[in-house]
Amino acid sequence: MYPLELRGVYKRFGGLMALAGVDLLLEEGERRSLIGPNGAGKSTLFRVVGGELLPDRGEVFLFGERVTRLPPHLRARKGLARTLQIASLFPEKTPLEHVLLASLVSHPLRNRFLPVSLKDAESWGMEVLEWVGLEGRVHVPVGQLAYGEQRLVELAMALAQSPRLLLLDEPLAGLAGAERERIKAVLFSLPRAMTVLLIEHDLEFAYAFGDRVKVLHQGQVLREGGPEEVRRDPQVVEVYVGLASSPEEGSPEVPGGAPLLQVRRLRAGYGQGEVLQGVDLEVREGEAVAVLGRNGMGKTTLLSAIMGLLPAQGQVLLGDRPLPPGALARAQAGLALVPQGRLPIPGLTVEEELFLAQRPGRWDLERVYALFPRLQERRQALSTVLSGGEQQMLAIARALVRNPKVLLLDEPTEGLSPFMVRHLGEVLRELVRQGETLLLAEQNAAFALNLVHRVYFLDQGRIVDCLEARYLREVPELVRMRMG
Repeated sequence: MYPLELRGVYKRFGGLMALAGVDLLLEEGERRSLIGPNGAGKSTLFRVVGGELLPDRGEVFLFGERVTRLPPHLRARKGLARTLQIASLFPEKTPLEHVLLASLVSHPLRNRFLPVSLKDAESWGMEVLEWVGLEGRVHVPVGQLAYGEQRLVELAMALAQSPRLLLLDEPLAGLAGAERERIKAVLFSLPRAMTVLLIEHDLEFAYAFGDRVKVLHQGQVLREGGPEEVRRDPQVVEVYVGLASSPEEGSPEVPGGAPLLQVRRLRAGYGQGEVLQGVDLEVREGEAVAVLGRNGMGKTTLLSAIMGLLPAQGQVLLGDRPLPPGALARAQAGLALVPQGRLPIPGLTVEEELFLAQRPGRWDLERVYALFPRLQERRQALSTVLSGGEQQMLAIARALVRNPKVLLLDEPTEGLSPFMVRHLGEVLRELVRQGETLLLAEQNAAFALNLVHRVYFLDQGRIVDCLEARYLREVPELVRMRMG
């Protein structure tokens, strides 16, 4: 009897195939790390296992029992618990109250309406909080705790359920150095009798924690094996760093002139978790710049903060003028974002989305249709039924008809087929030739280095290097070192 088994699981969202025939088998007491680039299908897999999503095809088994259509609360009673990427807690409640609430999942009196004694549950809750190192913070409202302590509360809630199978979804996300080490120590202390499935973008921790490692890429299993054999696998290196293929065209000359976009000492995050820790960068007019880094290093947070989608400290300047806060004001000032995940608007056709977005300037519908002929063919189709590649074309076209001064692109190759990645590269190189100013956050280094003038490397929310793309093409080992 296996704690978890997936058989041929498929899940599609519109034109995007998130899971394509995934099989998974966990042995009792095993620690398995699940890794893969953004858009690989890891979070979708967790949501299928937890019961939040029903698979389109395939079966899910917990402890030998088919649970494919069982709701989440009944799966929890069978011994499944999970943590979330971002802590979701009640700020006015204490850690002990959170743990007591979670422990009721398996409490024999959970369905009683009359007042009952919870002394045994409270004793267990205190023991769990001591286990994760929060014994001195038991009665402090969660809203007053540091972000790392909040993540520990969420972990304690999962452990309080006495799970037989624990799903950990990026437990180190958004944590600074000392907090990361604290969480790592707790995770390594988990009893070996507990089966654990971990999603984590910190590859060093994922390899150290897992007995075996499973790699997802574009919804399919790319590789599975021991940590060292997976770490050295050329295909795994390629999907994370993307340096296996030769460029079709060399990196362009770096333009001169004053910076058009400047970012100074930018700090931002989610809740109390600080992701960006004083980022500085600049982009000159007509320049294409990439921000490279592994998953979870802060690339999406950086573009979101520049766009005004997140509260941030520091300055963002366009020309020599500080931009006002808020996404609307920054869009009006001349920034446009091609978001990660493309975000088509439900109920609207391709052409309706473009009509809504357009502003006066050189990029009109005729010009974007010339750049993307497929969009003209599909202009009356609902945007949500387009393929992933077509949705990415639409997202870029939607940003271009805003006629921005700076175009921000967040992981534009995510989830695209190799053919579509090549086509996208041709499109973006054409934009660079036409003098557009681009800031690109990307994990595919080969794609970026073939397109941009300069590269910033982002690691744990900090810029650690800035180099010309031409130089990096000559020393790919430096890219591999920077991107792990």
